[in-house]
Amino acid sequence: MNFWNFLSGFERESSINPHLEVRKDSFFLNEKKHEFYLKNGWCVIENVVDPSEIKSFLDTFNEISKLDGFELDKDLLNSGRLLNPEIRKKTQEVINKNAQTILPRMFNMEKTDPHTGGAYQVKPAHVSSGLTIHQDSTVIDEEKDYCLFVWIPFCDVTMENGPISFLSGSHLWGNMQRSLGVPWQFLKHINTLYKHVKPITINAGDVLVFDPATIHASAPNLSKEIRHAITITVLRKNYQLVYYFRNKDIDDSLIEKYEVDENFYYGYDFISKPDETKWKKEVVKYEPFDLTEKQLLKLIKKHKPKNE
Repeated sequence: MNFWNFLSGFERESSINPHLEVRKDSFFLNEKKHEFYLKNGWCVIENVVDPSEIKSFLDTFNEISKLDGFELDKDLLNSGRLLNPEIRKKTQEVINKNAQTILPRMFNMEKTDPHTGGAYQVKPAHVSSGLTIHQDSTVIDEEKDYCLFVWIPFCDVTMENGPISFLSGSHLWGNMQRSLGVPWQFLKHINTLYKHVKPITINAGDVLVFDPATIHASAPNLSKEIRHAITITVLRKNYQLVYYFRNKDIDDSLIEKYEVDENFYYGYDFISKPDETKWKKEVVKYEPFDLTEKQLLKLIKKHKPKNE
């Protein structure tokens, strides 16, 4: 049974969306922000980050930009995908340090772990610096829990320097098996998806909080300055990281699911099959989203918040 048939059958029996239910246990201190996030898959929290914290991030950026393997050309750079482990390590150290002061201003730290890492998102001033519409990789098993990304720009984010655009409500669609090792389920529908995203502009010191399952894109930076930002991952205490890999040597109906830790992200190349002698592997059912455009539009309409 494909996903759409399953979803249709499920909705005939129940109005409960399991992807909404798993996100109802709030990490947020502000309940209105949590309610907005539940509907949209993102929210803006104002006046969170101090200039001294932004300076700390920039100082470390200047360090790692001088290391081997750091090459900033015309495309958006995600430091988490650079192969030099020293770059990844220095990035994690500065993020973990600042997360201890930034996250408690927004989240219940009795629930969340302040040492979960993240990455630099560096957008050069170039017409090719945009990021194609996508969903971010799964970090944990989203059947059991959820996580959040905190996106912190170091300057005002305007329509000129490349804002992030979100397809609100798409975090509730249920595409949970996401990684660079799994072809994106909605790739054939990119042109349709672009018609339904909304750009978000914010001020320096504000943050964007979003669900990695929320479909989003990033416009090119058409200003004259680099647009720096950093992401911090928000996870529940005692979290278990996972990574999905689509192995062509096993049955098409199956997918590999690995239990990993932070060390995996320091050294993995994000292309090859993970080393199952190091990471616990489970082979689970693959859940494809084989939707027609008509079915996709119905899904967008169903989960689109009323405020849009």
